Amino acid sequence: MSRRASAAARQTSSPRSSRTSAVAAVVSSAGRTRGAHAVTKKAAATVVPAATVADAARQLLKHELKHMAKCLKRCSQRWHRKPEYLHQTRISARRLQQHLALFGELSGKTRQVRWLHKQLRSLLKASSKARDLDVLLHHSAAGDIPAETRRHWQQRRRKLQQPLQKIERRLTRNEALKNCRRALLKAIRTSATRKRSVAVASAPAASWAVEQAAIRLAELQTAIPTAATSKSLHRFRLQVKQYRYQSELLLSLSDNAVIKRLVGCLLQVQKQLGTLQDAVVAARSLKKTGTAKKKTTTGNHSDRQARIAAEATRLHTWLQTRIAPQLTSLGRRLHTASRR
Repeated sequence: MSRRASAAARQTSSPRSSRTSAVAAVVSSAGRTRGAHAVTKKAAATVVPAATVADAARQLLKHELKHMAKCLKRCSQRWHRKPEYLHQTRISARRLQQHLALFGELSGKTRQVRWLHKQLRSLLKASSKARDLDVLLHHSAAGDIPAETRRHWQQRRRKLQQPLQKIERRLTRNEALKNCRRALLKAIRTSATRKRSVAVASAPAASWAVEQAAIRLAELQTAIPTAATSKSLHRFRLQVKQYRYQSELLLSLSDNAVIKRLVGCLLQVQKQLGTLQDAVVAARSLKKTGTAKKKTTTGNHSDRQARIAAEATRLHTWLQTRIAPQLTSLGRRLHTASRR
C-alpha cells in the first residue's frame, strides 16, 4: 500500500484500538484476515493517465480474468493446503463483477457478459459457506472448540468443495473462459465505434476515473446505516466492498491522491465490519451444532448476542462520527478535482 493510503487507513482506525474489541470476546480470534490484504495489486500493465477509457477497460479485463482463472485452479486442486486460495478466488470474482459494472457501457449486454455474470454469481454462492467454514476451522485450531464440532465442520467443508470443482471444470471446458475473454475484449474495442458508448470509450481515463469516483462516493454516503444492528451493518459492508473494488480499479486509471485515501478508508471500514460479521457467523454456527448451549470461555449464546449487539452499537457510532465526516471531505475534494 502507498504511504498516503497507509496514512488514510491510520486516520480511519477504529475507536481506541488499545481497547479489546467486544467481538474478540464473542468467539476467540474470530476475525478473519478480511481486509488484512492491502490494496489489491494494480493491473499487470499499469494504465497510463493518457489512455482512453476503452484502452484501460481492456487492459484491466485481461488481467482480472487471467488472475481469476489462476486463483480458481489453485482453489480447486490445492484447497486443503491453503484456505487462502478460496479467499483470493472470491476476491478476484468480486473484482470482475465490479469491472463489468464499472465498464458495462462499453462491454454492453451481450450473451458473453450475461454468461460471465451467471458464472461469477454461481461461484460466489457455492463458495460462501465453504469460506465461512475455512475461517471457523482456522480459528478453532486454538483448542477452544470441541473436537467433535471441528470434525463436523471438516466433513461439511469437504462436501462443499465438490460444487467448486464442478464450476472450475465448466469454465475450463472447451476454453469457455478464454472464449468469453476474447469476445468481451472485442466488444470493448469496438465500443468507440458505437454511438451509445463512443463518448465514454474515447474519454481520457484519468479524468473519467475521478468523475466516477465522485459519483460512487456520493452514492455510498447515502447508504450509511441509520440503525445500529448487525444486519444493517452487514448490508453496508457489502456495499463498501463493492465500492472499494471499483475504487481500486479507478485508481489504476488515475493515480489520484484522493482516490488513494478513499481506498484506504473503505478498506478499514470493510475490515472492522467484517470482524463483526465473522462473530455473527461463528455464533450462528455454534448454535446450530449445539456448542452454544454449553458454558465456554466466551459465555453462552445469549452472552454472545449481547456482545455482538454492543459491538454493533459501537461501530455504528464510529461510522457516524468518524467515517461519515471523512467521506464528506473526500467527496468535496473529488468533486473539485472533477471540475478542473
